[in-house]
Amino acid sequence: MPDRIAIDLFAGAGGLGLGLKRAGFRVILANEIETDFSKTYAINHPETRVLTGDIRTIDFASELSRLEVSSVDLVAGGPPCQGFSTVGSKQADDPRNTLFYEFLRVVETLSPQHVLFENVSGFKSLYGGVAYQTLINHLAFLGYETISSVICASDFGLPQFRKRTIVIGWKKNLPPISLPPPTHSKENDLFGSVKKLCLWDAISDLPPIETGKPATAYQTTPQNDYQKMLRTGADSLLEHCVANYGEKMKTVLSLIPPGGSVEDLPFDLRPKSYFKNTYARLLPDQPTPTITRNFGTPSSSRCVHPFQNRALSTREGARLQGFPDSYVFAGNKTSKNLQIGNAVPPIFGELIARQIIARGK
Repeated sequence: MPDRIAIDLFAGAGGLGLGLKRAGFRVILANEIETDFSKTYAINHPETRVLTGDIRTIDFASELSRLEVSSVDLVAGGPPCQGFSTVGSKQADDPRNTLFYEFLRVVETLSPQHVLFENVSGFKSLYGGVAYQTLINHLAFLGYETISSVICASDFGLPQFRKRTIVIGWKKNLPPISLPPPTHSKENDLFGSVKKLCLWDAISDLPPIETGKPATAYQTTPQNDYQKMLRTGADSLLEHCVANYGEKMKTVLSLIPPGGSVEDLPFDLRPKSYFKNTYARLLPDQPTPTITRNFGTPSSSRCVHPFQNRALSTREGARLQGFPDSYVFAGNKTSKNLQIGNAVPPIFGELIARQIIARGK
């Protein structure tokens, strides 16, 4: 079978690329502007040529020529989403919004057989749907049929309620692609769906840790298939650590009850202003809310360990995103957590790539 060639744009730490690779694509080229992110990608995907820099400065046709590749099966990527996010200022003229035009430029230049575009769940509706419709119209002009939807990672075996807009495009002469049906639901059912994974399914084999003191040994053998999958190839436990806390922070966290939040604290320990989900303890028997770049900061949105008086460790965040324990992140702790929180979970890339491959057989 010939290689299925893919290019990964706005590649981040390589979550999407990892999913594409698992499904059977060969990711020959990736582009990422942030140095630590790019280093992480290169470390974990040594077979991929990683271009570090602004996408607007890169001639992708020349890069393919250097690699002696004449055609591409898939261009995939997720432009920075801050301008389209359902939180924040929602400024229509945010310059980051224009980066999805760079995605289209690469598609137009390379004319791949398939296109995979992902973004935040609000991408389809903000600004009256103008950005989304522009994307769809431009892909149609370039000769692509499309299908799109907002899908949730917890429906496909990730222990996290993380929704993303997925747009799949294919050349009009090719078989149509369908979105994958959910594999997980609230309960086991008669139609083959299995119960959604919860936080504790993801991290129950990891040992308790003290703030500022990493642990390097697992507490138990894998307790389920999810843990077994993520521990494959890992010789030791990496990045299971959190920052050191001051005495006030330790006191605050000790007073948060199961499932509780800042509103359970005495008034003299509450911040002057706060959101209701700050200093909030996660529930062990449910998928977590969307992991953000600040999952290691207790005062951020719900990210306090269900039983220990600390935020999630770097490795726990990676587990919830579906990164294997062998995955190495470059940079300092802040950078690592940023890479993890901003990542596209590998499951998204794998799901869509398998759908594309299945239609091509």
